[in-house]
Amino acid sequence: MSVSYEDVINAYALIQNHIINTESYYSNVLSEILGCKIIVKYENKQHTGSFKVRGALNKLLSLSKEEKQSGIIAMSAGNHSQGVAYSAKILGIKSTIVMPDNTPFDKIRKTSDLGADVIIHGETLNDAEKHVDSLVKKNNFTKIHPFNDKFIIAGQGTMALEFIEDHPDIDTLLVPVGGGGLIAGCTLIAKHLNKKIEIIGVETELFPSLYNVYNNTNFICGGSTLAEGIAVSNIGKIPLSIIKKNVKEVLKVSENSIEEAVSIFLLKDKVVSEGAGAAGLAAILENKDKFKNRNVGIFLCGGNIDSRVLSSILMRDLVRKGQIITLSIAMADKPGQLGAISKLCAKERVNILGVEHSRFALDLSVSSARLEITLETRNNEHAKNIIKKIELLGFSVIVKNTK
Repeated sequence: MSVSYEDVINAYALIQNHIINTESYYSNVLSEILGCKIIVKYENKQHTGSFKVRGALNKLLSLSKEEKQSGIIAMSAGNHSQGVAYSAKILGIKSTIVMPDNTPFDKIRKTSDLGADVIIHGETLNDAEKHVDSLVKKNNFTKIHPFNDKFIIAGQGTMALEFIEDHPDIDTLLVPVGGGGLIAGCTLIAKHLNKKIEIIGVETELFPSLYNVYNNTNFICGGSTLAEGIAVSNIGKIPLSIIKKNVKEVLKVSENSIEEAVSIFLLKDKVVSEGAGAAGLAAILENKDKFKNRNVGIFLCGGNIDSRVLSSILMRDLVRKGQIITLSIAMADKPGQLGAISKLCAKERVNILGVEHSRFALDLSVSSARLEITLETRNNEHAKNIIKKIELLGFSVIVKNTK
């Protein structure tokens, strides 16, 4: 089944009254940090918080009257579920979504709130898809595939249509890759609007399925990733045929870089990104020299991140910067030891966040104690200074959380 740039243009004509033409602009703060001109498309401000509604709407609008009446079904661990549920709701179509066990609770709740019947089944997306296929046969549902579908691909490409038309000076486009639907649709229209534009795919190193294709490697796909929205083991056949013709290369990025990119978006650019939405920024973080002096377009393609996960990311960022440290301090078991450390912290303007005092660990002598203390400092230098001064008091110090 072939897909062309005309399909993207036709998709936009169909869906533009139902979607938000999300803002995109040059980010001065990100550009200064990373040494290239960075232009961001803030698709986290789209309906349901991600680009997925574009493809879902285009697909559902293509269905026959009979297919709409029978209802639709989809499998997803991420934003496709909400995109389908939202689109079905505004079009008056009954929807069922099958989600694997590891789906973030926030996405399960939001999908259910949009009116979909949510079924939790299986450990992986493949398990969920098998269950979907059985329900299609049983109930005559129409299956809405997240990426291996002509109408889905064309709908996703409308994001690049808006982006390139608003910023024709973009010479490099970084696109997150899961199953390939987004990058396939984007490359069709981007190459039509600007034949010289360089399009680069970005995957998490834990799911380098397209990277394997491009580099003739056999890295295993699997593991717990912050970017669950692009955690796909196999690229769809339809998008792959498009990608191979138009995408120059594929980069894989580490989980640490994705985490750092999410943190930078929030703390520096003042926007919320999920892991997959930060993949493009993570690629620049790991390849600053490669993108130096380029006009780089990136998609913040989703902002649906669990609040607990986001909280952990921010706390870990403070640890990396030395602003939160946990120290294990060996000391004699006698009065005044804890007080001496507390007085020193007060003098050095260090905030004590938590204290655990242990006397009964069997690796300690009977006359010894161990203090585990979590401190808030200004920065790494301030942290090093307080550690040094604690040691000058005669205590042995081990830093528990490090970079």
